[in-house]
Amino acid sequence: MAEARKPVFLIVNDDGVKSPMIRPMVERLSTLGTVRLVLPMEEQSWKGKSMTRWEHIPVERRDDFGVEAFAVGGTPADCANLGVHRLFPDRPDWLVAGINIGHNFGIAFVFNSGTLGAAFEGALLGLPALAFSHSVSRPMFQQWAETKQIVGEEADRLIGGAAEGVERLMRAIVPRGLPTGVQVLNINLPRVTAPDTPVRWTRLLNHSYDCLFDPDGEGYRHKYKGDGWREPKGETDRDVIDRGEISITPLSLTGINAAPGEGYEF
Repeated sequence: MAEARKPVFLIVNDDGVKSPMIRPMVERLSTLGTVRLVLPMEEQSWKGKSMTRWEHIPVERRDDFGVEAFAVGGTPADCANLGVHRLFPDRPDWLVAGINIGHNFGIAFVFNSGTLGAAFEGALLGLPALAFSHSVSRPMFQQWAETKQIVGEEADRLIGGAAEGVERLMRAIVPRGLPTGVQVLNINLPRVTAPDTPVRWTRLLNHSYDCLFDPDGEGYRHKYKGDGWREPKGETDRDVIDRGEISITPLSLTGINAAPGEGYEF
């Protein structure tokens, strides 16, 4: 009997080629199938699902990750589209976005995250897609923002635990596929992820933010100051992460098609 074909995973992120999460992800997912990488040349956080329209997109082959890999001078969604249609001889079976350094829970982050943008692009192209993000402490996130590194024993434990958590979840999800009617799983890992960390199915936190820009010379600079409004505590993705558990939120691209309103006269 012929050996079953192993799945092909296309990994995309929004933290770029310098992310310390890449190599552990490659090592872990390589135990499950074939891994391909298409990563932004530079960090592309908060780009959502934006795509390059008029500008030339440079692409460079990378030989330093141990698998077929390309760096792209574009957005995470650009990376996903090119990885599916242009850079390899055949289509992947799964789009895996992340692991993002920092959480992506709640409506506000899901709509702005480049990690989720890559996953949504993969879903639009007909692939089952997963977006992985990992909560980190404020000092660690600040270290990443300023130096594009996270180093030290805490960082090593976090990175190793995150990659192990991804493998654990993928071993459960890949054989079954995504739930019926779901195109994307938004998965958030807590700061400490262990082999026995509980896994919960959740819904998105409903929240929003206020002004995102502070004065900077003659212009403005992005400055996220936290939620402007947040729903009370419940069983949302945020609440699950705050308890130190793994959150899996199923998302449907057609979920925006809500029931039509009643009583309108046009």
